[in-house]
Amino acid sequence: MKGYIEDREFGKIYVELRRGMTSVRFTYHTDGHLLMRAPLGISVAELQRVVNLDRERLRQLPRPQSVTFHVGQTIECYKCRVVIGSQSRMPGYILNHWEGDTLHLQVHESADLTDDGVKRTISSVIGRAMDVQARAVLLPLARQVASELGLQPAGFEIGRGMRKLGHCTSKKVIQLSRNLMFMPEGLIRYIICHELAHLTHMNHSPEFHALVNRYTGGHERDLERQLRQFRFPVMK
Repeated sequence: MKGYIEDREFGKIYVELRRGMTSVRFTYHTDGHLLMRAPLGISVAELQRVVNLDRERLRQLPRPQSVTFHVGQTIECYKCRVVIGSQSRMPGYILNHWEGDTLHLQVHESADLTDDGVKRTISSVIGRAMDVQARAVLLPLARQVASELGLQPAGFEIGRGMRKLGHCTSKKVIQLSRNLMFMPEGLIRYIICHELAHLTHMNHSPEFHALVNRYTGGHERDLERQLRQFRFPVMK
């Protein structure tokens, strides 16, 4: 269940209520708004009380960096990269093609790369390219991790979420976002392990986190910290 509350200091705070959660967690959404994940059934009054209690800590949370693009930029991805160049042939178009493991993006020389609309278009083009690449490299990695842990999910799929990077369906299918392609392999493996743990526990109970911690060699807490600090190089 999703919604939001208004706060005098932080403005609109997005709220996600999740079954199985036992505590409230905060992070920043990619658009700069505060995101609050809380147990299903919690009241609005309690949400506001938690914000007031945690206000000082929330001021210290790292805010998302704004996405920037420029000609000559290289964006390193999982087993590939994106290089942004310019072109003068087709105004209003972004040309792109793969050369080996490098995606070459060519924006028109007149394009304003500081404009949010242009940045969204560039992000969309990169995202579609990563969708294809994810099927080629993410799915084999996920199968490898599952095999290493002795697990057999019903299958793996690629999705598009940036807020929801992974999901284990009721039919035991693991869905992984194409946006994992922008992450280092350690965080990708962590998210895969997180979803694989849902094959045993379809919640976020202490038992679930203990299993994730075992799957990650005792590093769940550190990997979760790294995940909270990660900033995507493209817009949602």
